[in-house]
Amino acid sequence: MKYLFKNAKIFSGGKIIDGCVVIDGENIAYVGKNPPKGHFDEEIDVCGNVLMSGFVNAHCHTPSTALRGISDDKVLEDWLEDIIPKEQSLSNQEIYYSAMLGIMEYVRAGITCVEENYGRLNDVVRAYQTAGLRARIGIGFPNPYQDEETSLEKQLDLVKSAGFMPVCYAHSVYGTNEENFEKLITFARQNNLPLSTHLSETLAEVGDCSVKNNDLSPPELLEEYGFLDRPCTVYHAVHCDKDDLELLSQYSASVVTCPSSNLKLASGIAPVYAMTQKGINVAIGTDGAYSNNSYDMFKEMFLVATLNKGLLNKADILPAQEVLKMATINGAKALGFEKLGDIKVGFKADIILVDISSPHHQPLNNVLSNLVYSAKSSDVYLTMCAGKILYRNGEYYISEDTKKIYAENQKIKQKLRR
Repeated sequence: MKYLFKNAKIFSGGKIIDGCVVIDGENIAYVGKNPPKGHFDEEIDVCGNVLMSGFVNAHCHTPSTALRGISDDKVLEDWLEDIIPKEQSLSNQEIYYSAMLGIMEYVRAGITCVEENYGRLNDVVRAYQTAGLRARIGIGFPNPYQDEETSLEKQLDLVKSAGFMPVCYAHSVYGTNEENFEKLITFARQNNLPLSTHLSETLAEVGDCSVKNNDLSPPELLEEYGFLDRPCTVYHAVHCDKDDLELLSQYSASVVTCPSSNLKLASGIAPVYAMTQKGINVAIGTDGAYSNNSYDMFKEMFLVATLNKGLLNKADILPAQEVLKMATINGAKALGFEKLGDIKVGFKADIILVDISSPHHQPLNNVLSNLVYSAKSSDVYLTMCAGKILYRNGEYYISEDTKKIYAENQKIKQKLRR
């Protein structure tokens, strides 16, 4: 399919430009002021609204969607103790339909690429394949205190054969033992794969790590394991001090901040501004719906932009332009995707249209600021991934009956209540 998007405000290269975008197949073929001549399968008048890259949700547990609101108002340690048995009770079909519900929310909210950190890979992969969403999918040791379900080799074959990017994923320094970390790091090196893990999410995690590992912080323990020697992504990093950040900055490590989840679980506020000052690539994630409880990257951007301002009493840090890049181009970099996260010729055609005509966007003094401080996920009215429209004006095109998705998740709710 060949699409022409005209009369758009395009977020490209960190700034807003007025013009047109042509999508040809799975890639962006033209970005410019005037529409080029030629045949198009569809011409879409953006009517002065925003055309931008789809969001990269750089950390999530999508099959958790059915558990939204089932274990609220708990700190992380108590929450894990409550939530893990509920997760383990879900059948393969329930995992699939819970993931599909999450994917519905993704495309409705303008998320086109996800870092998926969950077990039960057969059902997770099937959901992403069905919907046509882009993803990097974790293989390894996804759940605390459990070994992998199948061999690393079989997990890798499953993810690659389905056309998704793999990442070797250990849950955390407290939930994955040293032997499994060593196994995963060796496998990553042998297969030239990146690594990922939760890191320094709570003070309890940091203190427990120090007590058990000769005063080493979680980042220092990862360095001792050799985890940081490969390109890696760490999630949360809420309780990293200046020495931890200096350590991470010396390696090819990206940090994914998940402010809503960290606030709701009372874990704390990540030192995002300090990370940027150390030159660390910072991306944004939602975490799972059971700890957030939504997949709204606009909400996450607002919190990333404002929490550190308030914490440090510095209003001029983390400007909107920088935060928008965290949610798009930085996320693509963290996940290892090339030519993704921006509107440029040759980049992948993952785009969204954002309605800025509503009252909460008026008067339109600063489009970039509006996207971070004013916009809502409900402003998204078209989501395209790899040149395929997945959502437009209330309609979903994810190759699954949405009524069936809702009905199956209602069944899961009733089961968990019993």
